[in-house]
Amino acid sequence: MHPLVNKTGKLIRGQGLIAPGEMVVVGVSAGPDSMALLQVLAALRAELSCSLVAAYLDHGLRPGETEREGRLVAAAAENLSIPCRLAGADVQGAARREKVSVEHAGRLVRYHFFERVAVETGAAKIAVAHTADDQAEEVLLRLIRGTGRAGLAGMKALREGRIIRPFLPVAKAELLAFLDDLGLSWCEDSSNRDRRYLRNRVRLDLLPELARRFNPSIGRTLRQTAAILGDEEELLADLARQACGHAVSRTEAGGLPAAALDLAAFAREPKALHRRMAEAAFLAVDHPPAFREIEQVLRLADGRGGGRLHLAAGLRVARQGGRLLFAYPGGRRPRRGDVDSAERNWFLEIAGPGVHPLPDLGKEVVVELAGVPSAAELRKGGADYLDAAAAPFPLSLRSPRPGDRFRPLGAPGSRKVGDFLTDRKLAPEKRWQVPVLVFHNEIVALLGLRISHEARVTAATRSVLRIYLH
Repeated sequence: MHPLVNKTGKLIRGQGLIAPGEMVVVGVSAGPDSMALLQVLAALRAELSCSLVAAYLDHGLRPGETEREGRLVAAAAENLSIPCRLAGADVQGAARREKVSVEHAGRLVRYHFFERVAVETGAAKIAVAHTADDQAEEVLLRLIRGTGRAGLAGMKALREGRIIRPFLPVAKAELLAFLDDLGLSWCEDSSNRDRRYLRNRVRLDLLPELARRFNPSIGRTLRQTAAILGDEEELLADLARQACGHAVSRTEAGGLPAAALDLAAFAREPKALHRRMAEAAFLAVDHPPAFREIEQVLRLADGRGGGRLHLAAGLRVARQGGRLLFAYPGGRRPRRGDVDSAERNWFLEIAGPGVHPLPDLGKEVVVELAGVPSAAELRKGGADYLDAAAAPFPLSLRSPRPGDRFRPLGAPGSRKVGDFLTDRKLAPEKRWQVPVLVFHNEIVALLGLRISHEARVTAATRSVLRIYLH
């Protein structure tokens, strides 16, 4: 067995990259790295009890070269008795549609193709041929573009349980020697010399200059740094997950994701975790944050950034009652300033007792199961008491809607909610703030104002919901 095959087999087994019986899509570009990967995995398939399918995508960028590449990949796959899928794509068109660089669009289209082949063939893994040299380039690229510890940790041998990189510790020179030993052909991609692409400038200019003038072993140094940071990143990520379990809660408002960051729990954690906790709150509302946005939230959490942030796509972050509340009060769309009250439609599902944040109102609703209160407790106020049998979970809490009706406690019949609020002299522009508690489309309370007659506590009541806002 060739030393490279033996080395790669040990890595795959040691890191559990391929499980017995799995089908693996092998991304092959006809370049030396991927052609070597196809050969090595083919040599290991019996030992690993796996099956392979080769996948080649013509990006439509080099019409003078790709026909030969496709033929070479197909021939190599046929010689190894491996099924092969060939396809073409309009990467330039994809770049225009997605408004990204051609380089980035090529990556998106390529992985989409690999995923499609995986679905069609039932493959569990997708193997790509990134090498140790690629790892050094990637770390420098991420540093140049700006990143945190996770980015500087570089690529992983296993990503998202699906993408595998068996050659990540292997130098490109080792792969070229392997191909030469076996007398195997490969193609040189002319775009790899195109200095319009940042990655090529890093590989062709920056890394050689760093090696020549600063550190002859810069590639190894970068890989070692990535390995150290990767180990530390795993620890910090685990600590952050534990911290976020206490500090970040996710809910919904108006059918859109919302979240709350508990500032007391936030302050108890070391500063090294604060950015990660802020990022977790952003991700809870499906908003991958920019560095600037995280810094704004950190200032807001420290009391240095006012009381409210207006961020992209309609996201608002407000400091209210010991929490930072993340929500889209005017919908998930670009807009300036605060939301007109007429557009403030919000919604929250209450599945059971507990504390439920209301980011739209800057409040939280506390729902408790309690024993039957005394007459004095009922008169005292400060909370709404409902017969639990008349208001079983799940309940909904929302803003008022046109046509809403309910029977106020003590009233002879039902009334429009709008008329009731008019009698209470509540201005129309503030009515969106009234929490309407609903069970199966029936209003059981306007929290803090009046419960429905049907949900009142009676002599037959056996358990009570106690609900209050703060």
